[in-house]
Amino acid sequence: MSLDIQGIDITSLKNTFRPGEQLKLVFKRHWIVYAHLAFYVFILIVSSLLFVVYSTSIFSFTQGSIFSIFLILYWSIYLLFLYVTWINNELDLFIITDQRIRGIEQISFLNRTISECSLDDIKEVNAQTKGLLENLFNFGTVSIHTASDNSHFIMHFAPEPIDSASVIRNIIQENKTKRVVKNQISEDNISDSSN
Repeated sequence: MSLDIQGIDITSLKNTFRPGEQLKLVFKRHWIVYAHLAFYVFILIVSSLLFVVYSTSIFSFTQGSIFSIFLILYWSIYLLFLYVTWINNELDLFIITDQRIRGIEQISFLNRTISECSLDDIKEVNAQTKGLLENLFNFGTVSIHTASDNSHFIMHFAPEPIDSASVIRNIIQENKTKRVVKNQISEDNISDSSN
């Protein structure tokens, strides 16, 4: 049986969990990144139509077959650009469990970074929305800063950034509370056994 959250097969991720670790939150980029891609597709189609309409004046010095080759190359390069842009946005996600956070970031084509941090090491969780579109469509930036100076997680185009940041803060607080209770029980058991 496959557990699917936001189009992600979590069963393969669960194999990498520590014993007793529970999944709390998974989030990917907001759907607005696909609107950006749709805009790029629109530009491709309009520019191709303009090339076809004005091909006689633009390519008057060449034969028709060279224009066809140019158009095929143009489409190929542009579609490759669209594919790489889609991959870069589609494969970015945060996985938050009751013990740690993992950030999987597709930096560029064939360049992926996977970062991991214990919830105990997280110092700050921030959310930011700026501008009309981000507030209207409820997306923005979620940044998670850790105790290390060079380790932080940033998700641009995060869905519901303020709510997501609050959920992450609640998970961290729940983890700290569990740890304090567990330490208190351990101390009580040690003091009882010494008496």
